[in-house]
Amino acid sequence: MVQLQENLELFEGIDADLYAISTDTPANSKSLKEAGAFTFSFLSDQSFEVLEHVNMRNDQMSYRGVSILDKNGNYVFHQVNDHWGEQIEVVASIVVDEFEKMNK
Repeated sequence: MVQLQENLELFEGIDADLYAISTDTPANSKSLKEAGAFTFSFLSDQSFEVLEHVNMRNDQMSYRGVSILDKNGNYVFHQVNDHWGEQIEVVASIVVDEFEKMNK
């Protein structure tokens, strides 16, 4: 998540809200957000409702990676990638490309 925070400018060209989604408790998510001074939103999904919707549920955990929803909340795209942070420039390029496809 540090890589995302440090590279938010890679996502400035798209009209999107960025979220970190985990199965952590809301209190843990809030603590992590505050400790890291992250400026994007954190979402606690202990019921896996959102993670299932975006195809990122991995048994009793979440996959690491990215998902895209359209402005109506409909699932559009996901990519499982345990190394998304290390590959943030590549991941950002994929996200921007998927947004361009979605908005054609």
